[in-house]
Amino acid sequence: MKHKMGLVLLFSFILVIAAGCAQKPVSESGTNEPNHSGSVQPSNNGGTQVEPNKEQKQTVEVYFADTQVLELEKREVQLEFIEDDEKYKKTFEALQNNDDTELVSLWEKVELLSIQSAEDTLTLDVHIPDEAKLGTSGELLALEALTTTMFQFDEINRLEVLVDGEALDSLMGHSELEHPIQREP
Repeated sequence: MKHKMGLVLLFSFILVIAAGCAQKPVSESGTNEPNHSGSVQPSNNGGTQVEPNKEQKQTVEVYFADTQVLELEKREVQLEFIEDDEKYKKTFEALQNNDDTELVSLWEKVELLSIQSAEDTLTLDVHIPDEAKLGTSGELLALEALTTTMFQFDEINRLEVLVDGEALDSLMGHSELEHPIQREP
């Protein structure tokens, strides 16, 4: 009888140890949740870690003009993204999309060709069709809406705006365009 009880205890002890060894690997953040795809990647140190491609959410401020195109008003938009370049692209798209009849999107008809971030600079390459061109005050407000919106990200200190891949003297032909536009201190 003592022999059977000893075997049961030994078997229970082995099960507890086996269950502890079979736990999911823990990532560097200390969690054992799988990544977006559910796969676990080996790390350089022989352990395992979860891939960092996790969807993030952030509320951003986007600026639109009033109906007279005299001043800007901000609206908050919730973004979902995985990488920073996707965050910047979705922020630009939010500048283009306005569902408030009291506000005007100054970037609505502008086509975004590409957007890239490198170090502290965000580069946007846009195409501006004739129907998207504004007068002097509209152009100045459009640039202010863009810079105020994009400079809310602490990691962006310079904004390079290209038109059809070129660094033009003016965005729409009325006011001077700096290359790059620097964040004001």
